[in-house]
Amino acid sequence: MVVPMRVLATLILAIWLLGGLWLTLQPAHPLPRQVVADNLVPFHTLRIYLDNLGSAFWMRNLFGNLGLLFPLGLLGPIALPALDRWWRLALVALCYSATIELIQLFIPDRSAISTT
Repeated sequence: MVVPMRVLATLILAIWLLGGLWLTLQPAHPLPRQVVADNLVPFHTLRIYLDNLGSAFWMRNLFGNLGLLFPLGLLGPIALPALDRWWRLALVALCYSATIELIQLFIPDRSAISTT
């Protein structure tokens, strides 16, 4: 039995994106949530990363985010032909990323806007 390319791409992409959700929506540490202050300043975290380029944490975060979204860019247009335009694909990637960040607000030690 030959599986059509679109079906295979859809299956791989769905598994990848669901796995990405599962990984990113787990508490970062098994310890109880520490009291943290929320940071609502746009791009504040990026400034912290740029100020600490010697740290491996920012590289892991950067490549983790790219790895999370790369299959969407690679397989998205095959799985969903409507994503054949770069701006549509960018919009879907933005919505996927924003959804993760919003849900992480309610998960211990995973909030994108929390600072220590």
